[in-house]
Amino acid sequence: MTLNKILIVSGTHGNEINPVWAVKQFCKQNNITKNNIEYKFIIGNPLACKKGVRYINSDLNRCFDFKKNLGKTNYEFDRAKLLVEKFGIRSSEPCAIAIDLHTTTANMGTSIVMYGRRNKDFCLAALLQNKFGLPIYLHENDNNQKGFLVEAWPCGLVIEVGSVAQNFYDPNIVNRFLVIINDLRDEINKLKNNLIKLPKELIVHVHQGSVDYPREKNGCINGIIHPERINQDWVHIKKGEPLFLDKNGNTIFYNGDSNICPVFIGEVAYQEKNIAMSYTKKEVIFSAEEWVTEFLSL
Repeated sequence: MTLNKILIVSGTHGNEINPVWAVKQFCKQNNITKNNIEYKFIIGNPLACKKGVRYINSDLNRCFDFKKNLGKTNYEFDRAKLLVEKFGIRSSEPCAIAIDLHTTTANMGTSIVMYGRRNKDFCLAALLQNKFGLPIYLHENDNNQKGFLVEAWPCGLVIEVGSVAQNFYDPNIVNRFLVIINDLRDEINKLKNNLIKLPKELIVHVHQGSVDYPREKNGCINGIIHPERINQDWVHIKKGEPLFLDKNGNTIFYNGDSNICPVFIGEVAYQEKNIAMSYTKKEVIFSAEEWVTEFLSL
């Protein structure tokens, strides 16, 4: 493993301001290059950050499916192309790894989001889970949710931290990002020099689908998340337990698989995507040598 560049993206959503602040603090206090690994920092959506909104025309974190979006143009589609042209693997400043920093209004704690089952991603996620004990949300097989930023790089993960309100600075949230950014290169360096090994198992929560709020025929929300379900991310829900509370005070009960753990419960930004929460199922994946081999070949 020679000199590597890792792209750290903050401000992919303009109203998620804590990652942007964390990056500014990191750059003041730390070296950009350490252990022969150089960080490249970029604000994903600077215009949205300036306006304090999630996006201008389109959700930037859904704009990286270039085949699907062929011929489309607006601020975010153009921004996605620019980011890949500047930092993609075939660019003048190629980065093999992309880390996309996000916050959520849901009670997710600090977690990792993976998209699909790439060996390099598994390796990096295993390193971070082993170091910090972070839960992993493995998002796959959802045709309505594609084109994520990190998928445009050979290896990439989302670091998701919450809960925190949009456009609200929280020093505790900032500090969680700083710890991960600071330790990431050390963990990679240890793996490179055979100072640590991957854990035997990787525990992930695999995406099973999403559920919308109860809605009226005109599309207006007709029910809210039940008080007993609020802040219960990563917690199993059993058949017959409360899920929603409609406007008349009637409880709508969960009637599905008892092995399901909801995540992103009540995430504010997902209302427009018709998502009240996503369902996941826990899976244990055994580490493989090819994870490390492929990762160290970046």
